[in-house]
Amino acid sequence: MTYMFDNYNYIVKLKKGERLAPVLEEFCGQTGIQGGWLSGVGGADQVTIGFYDLEKQEYEWKTFEGAREVVSLTGNLAKNEQGKMMFHLHGAFGDREFQTIGGHVKDLVVGGTLELFVHRTWKPLTRKTDPEVGLQTLDV
Repeated sequence: MTYMFDNYNYIVKLKKGERLAPVLEEFCGQTGIQGGWLSGVGGADQVTIGFYDLEKQEYEWKTFEGAREVVSLTGNLAKNEQGKMMFHLHGAFGDREFQTIGGHVKDLVVGGTLELFVHRTWKPLTRKTDPEVGLQTLDV
């Protein structure tokens, strides 16, 4: 991972083979970012996405192997109730047959590259459990 900061936004570049989840954890630790909105494009060789079953209040996860275009990646960075920075991302991923899959992103392995734009918030973002849905949602 490499990144640059323009005093307001970050541009982050991940290399082939890097895993998104640990890189974002490292990025948050290195920069001290307290919240932000994230978008990205690039490629993935493996992606694990989920669908949240509101009735069961749990995710159904599925891992997809093979090269895919990261058509869209969007979400945010915020501290969870334990004070740890976490990401909440959704993504759409296209395959060789131009078919797409999408969902809540748990992790991915970068294909050729992954380019992220992180718009830093000046106030910290935090999450709090919403018992109605069973998720830690933004506390605003």
